[in-house]
Amino acid sequence: MEVFIRRLPNSTTRLDLMQFLSIALKPKWYRLQFAPLGHLVHCEICRIDDPINKLVEYHGIAKIEPPSAAKMIINQLNGEFFKTKQVEVRKFFRRSINRDRRRTSLAQPSQAILEKRKQDRRRPQIHTEFLTAGVTSDSLAIHTHSL
Repeated sequence: MEVFIRRLPNSTTRLDLMQFLSIALKPKWYRLQFAPLGHLVHCEICRIDDPINKLVEYHGIAKIEPPSAAKMIINQLNGEFFKTKQVEVRKFFRRSINRDRRRTSLAQPSQAILEKRKQDRRRPQIHTEFLTAGVTSDSLAIHTHSL
């Protein structure tokens, strides 16, 4: 199961995020031996640039197995402080533009639905980039080619 960690501090590295999640996955002395503990399969940081509002956001996406351990992480870390910010932890949903009902529907929406949606809530001009070990993938490629 994938977990979404929202509102990471700007100085967060992938290693910091991995340590934050790994501490929550360690067994506690009061738990039974057969308690569902998991392991961190994959972890990445997503940087979102919003040029219209001039904002930069950092979010984390982590894959934790088994799903029971991911649910435990969500319950345990949601609302906790990570470095200087309080983070929000929830289940991550991968969405595809191909499955958007507003774009693929053949039937015309009724007038009542059109009036409710004055504008699209999505930010059209954002730029998303996944960071690897604290540096962008583009700058990593530049460094490897110059060696």
